[in-house]
Amino acid sequence: MDIYVFWLLAIVGVILTGISKSGFAGGAGVVAVPLLSLVIPVQQAVALMLPLLLIMDARTVGLYRKSVNLNDIKAISLAALCGIALAGTLMQTLSAVSLQIILALFCILFAFWHNIIPLIGKLPGAAYVWGCVSGISSTLLHAGGPPINIYFIAKQIPKAQWLAQAAVFFAFMNVIKLVPYTLSGLWSRSSLLYDLLLLPVALLGVQAGYKIQKHLSEKQFMTVCRVLLACSGLGLLIKSFIH
Repeated sequence: MDIYVFWLLAIVGVILTGISKSGFAGGAGVVAVPLLSLVIPVQQAVALMLPLLLIMDARTVGLYRKSVNLNDIKAISLAALCGIALAGTLMQTLSAVSLQIILALFCILFAFWHNIIPLIGKLPGAAYVWGCVSGISSTLLHAGGPPINIYFIAKQIPKAQWLAQAAVFFAFMNVIKLVPYTLSGLWSRSSLLYDLLLLPVALLGVQAGYKIQKHLSEKQFMTVCRVLLACSGLGLLIKSFIH
């Protein structure tokens, strides 16, 4: 592993995740794991990111706490529990290459997820469908943002409420994910040390997102992240087949 490339990808991924969480409801938070997975195994990438996500969630919930309505996220939270349980089982059975291929396909799909909102955002039982999908993709790849945002956008809720509900929902999921990650033995001293060093970067990203969302359009920010996702997905597919 090229340590300089690792730190470059880690810093870019963590900053974009922080900005996405506090400014754009986590829709682009999926970027970090694909970028890191270009230089380290997927399992190590998701383990590295979880503690940072918990810190970012706590900060984001604090910023938007006045707009939180827990009644609006009960259904998706229950469905997410089912998704997390299913994904926790998969984590212990899928090979590293299989996870890498799944991540690559998710990246390419989520790079164009805005295009499918009009078609599937309002499916019957949408809260349970997207809550479960978000739980699965969040547990395996920290990619829970796009599925749940399809649901939020379809509901056409106000921006402040959307950001608040997403912050609480992701915080809930990430706390629950500690269980399958611990059972799968994903923690290591080195990843926790990296987390400590990246903590200021994570907090900087959250604060930047809170300010940026007042001036920068979601479309502009998401365009950059979608390009990163598509490129990362193609890179991971190539890497999988080469190995």
